[in-house]
Amino acid sequence: MKIIIVNRNYFVTGGPEKYMFTLMENMPQHQFIPFCVSFEKNFNTPYSRYFVEPPAGQSSVYFSDFKMSFTRKLSYAFNSIYNLNAKTKLDRLISDERPDLVLCLNAVYFSDSIIDVCRKHKVPIIWRLSDFHKICASYLLYRDGHVCEECLEHGLSRAVCNRCGGYQRSRIAACIKVTGMWLSRLRRVYDYVDFFVAPSKFTRRKMIQGGFDPLKIVHIPTMVTIPDDPTPLKSQEILFVGRLSHEKGVDILLAAFGLLKNSQARLSLVGDDTTDYAVQLKKSVPDELRDRITFHGFQDTEQISILYDRALCFVVPSVWYENQPNTVLEGMSHARPAVVSDLGSLHEMVDDGVTGYRFKACNAADLAAKLDMLLSNLKLAQEMGLRARSHVIEVNSVQKHLGAIDDLFQRCIDRKQREGTWRAVGR
Repeated sequence: MKIIIVNRNYFVTGGPEKYMFTLMENMPQHQFIPFCVSFEKNFNTPYSRYFVEPPAGQSSVYFSDFKMSFTRKLSYAFNSIYNLNAKTKLDRLISDERPDLVLCLNAVYFSDSIIDVCRKHKVPIIWRLSDFHKICASYLLYRDGHVCEECLEHGLSRAVCNRCGGYQRSRIAACIKVTGMWLSRLRRVYDYVDFFVAPSKFTRRKMIQGGFDPLKIVHIPTMVTIPDDPTPLKSQEILFVGRLSHEKGVDILLAAFGLLKNSQARLSLVGDDTTDYAVQLKKSVPDELRDRITFHGFQDTEQISILYDRALCFVVPSVWYENQPNTVLEGMSHARPAVVSDLGSLHEMVDDGVTGYRFKACNAADLAAKLDMLLSNLKLAQEMGLRARSHVIEVNSVQKHLGAIDDLFQRCIDRKQREGTWRAVGR
């Protein structure tokens, strides 16, 4: 089967890229053809000639790096609603390669233009959801330090009132984002998407709440590579892996660490520590805790694996609705108990008291109490970690996920063939 895989980057920056390359490496029965933005960090591929022009130059990947003229800003705004360059490039790629289907991952930048091209060529579409951008103008169902569902409850006009425009907080950006979302709904473009893949049951429920067809939203849990042999628990080290940003609740974790009864515990934080927010976090650490808290900065997969093996447990203190984060599955695969906030998909990922603990979101005292329970009982932590590993082996193994996604690929092809046969008979 020939599959075009649509994703913003063709190098690893986060979950969608890890997922993309895992598929490409582990499904040799299919030919995957990347369709991405032309960044200089991209891995080499013969299909790069089809890649879309970047909004602010090949070296500028993240919005915070964008330095654009007024003309480029106008172009970026229009492309956010409808990307003509993406439409032209994908049309050429489909015409040249004749794929069986298109799989969309982090495809927000390309806009609805790619759906129109697939419709033109009658190519089925599967869209895997990594955030809530189909139902929330800020992508996260999160605003001003708290969970926000106003667009779900009162309509998209609330996004304009609240200045929610993707990752920007401005009225103009919100108007642009909401215009694109309104046009999508008015044109019913998502009717052409065959299936949406929701990594968590929670995300599936939110999509249905947002008006999407339940029959089109398929829950397929995220996959994780399982290490061969778990390392026994020895230390009293607590680990955090992820973005050092407000919605990740790192400030709650730091506050909880300061409340621990155990004065021997250590805290390791992995993630880019050069952002303004991360720098402020580091400055906020009290002097009496500095020698027990380590900011490791960004680390590669191999080093993170070592840190999981060295830890007693890991913490995901998020204050927004996570969409089945890889860090939880990775930590559990290393036989480490999870301590997570009781929000979004985290509630379904961790069985409280069995594979880890859930604590009340934003409650540092509750988090500290759960951590102290693990720190004071190494045997309990070991048993929870082993049950966590067994759970992800059963639910989130690479083999199980690939089998489910392969079945979905085939359902799309079968549906297309049935529709083609029906039309032929009708004529």
